[in-house]
Amino acid sequence: MNGYYTCSDLLSEEFRRREPRARLAVIGNPIAHSKSPQLQQAALDAAGIPVSYIRVLAGEDEFETVVHRLRGLGFFGANVTVPFKKRAWAMAMRLDPLAELSGSVNTFIFRGDEIEGANTDGPGFSTALRQEMNLTLHSRRIVLLGAGGGAGTSLACQCALERCAGLVLVNRTLEKLDGLCAQLARHRPGAVSRLSSEDAAGVIRAAKKAELLIQATSLGLREDDPLPLPQEALHPGLAVYDLVTHDTPLQRLARKRGLRVAGGEGMLLHQGIGAFRLWFPNREPDADAMAKALAAASES
Repeated sequence: MNGYYTCSDLLSEEFRRREPRARLAVIGNPIAHSKSPQLQQAALDAAGIPVSYIRVLAGEDEFETVVHRLRGLGFFGANVTVPFKKRAWAMAMRLDPLAELSGSVNTFIFRGDEIEGANTDGPGFSTALRQEMNLTLHSRRIVLLGAGGGAGTSLACQCALERCAGLVLVNRTLEKLDGLCAQLARHRPGAVSRLSSEDAAGVIRAAKKAELLIQATSLGLREDDPLPLPQEALHPGLAVYDLVTHDTPLQRLARKRGLRVAGGEGMLLHQGIGAFRLWFPNREPDADAMAKALAAASES
C-alpha cells in the first residue's frame, strides 16, 4: 500500500492504472500517520470485498477538488480527518443527526449524484466508553478538554444527545464555543457551561465535580507536550478517556493515581466500524480482524 496520494496524483491518468481497486479513502492533512487504511482494509479483506482503501493528502485549497475527483473515479465514499471535517459538512447534501448538530462530518457516502455526510465519531466514542470502561454518557458529569473543533465538538454533541447530567466545555479560545454552547443548550438546558483552559483553578474545580474527563486536544501527541490540565484535577473516582491513540503523560499519570484510563484506539475502531456499515449496509464488518489490524499498526 502506498503511503498516500495527492490531489495531483488523483487527477493524473496514471492513478487508475496504479490503483484499479481503490474505491475508499481517508482525506486529511497531515495524513501519513492515519491507521484507517489498515483498519478498513482488514474489514474489506475479511468480507471478501475486492476494494482498496487509500490515504489522500489534500492541500488547503484542494479538499473540494479531491472529493469531486473521488466521486468521478467511482469511489463509494471516504473518511475525513483534520482539518477538513467542517468543510466536509458544508459539502454534504444530506446529513445524519449528529453531523447536523455538530457541524462536522467524518464520513462521506457517495450515492448517485448525492454526497451524504455522517459523523461516526460520537457513536464510536460512546461504544468504546461502554466496552472499555463500562461507562455510559447518560447522567454523567463530564469535563471535555478541546471542545472547540474536530472530534471534541462531535463528542460534546454526543454527550448532550445521550443526556449527560452536566457538561463543562474547556477550550483555549472561548469564542469558539459560543455557537456550540447555544446549540447544545437546546438539548440540555442548564447542563452545559464553558471554561477557558487558561483558568487553571476553574478547570480543577470542574474536574473535582466530574466523573469523566474527555481529553480531545492535540496535547500528548508529542512526548514533551505539557499536561492538558493541572494534575491536581485528577482526583479519585475520575475516569479519563484520552483520544490520543498512543500512551501519553496524562494517561500514565492517571494510571499511577489509580484512575480508570483508556486511550483513543477503541474510538478509532468503533468509528471505523460505523463507517463500514454506512458504505456496505448489508455487510457486517469483522470487528476482530479490524482490532487486530489496528493493534499491529500501533506496534509497527
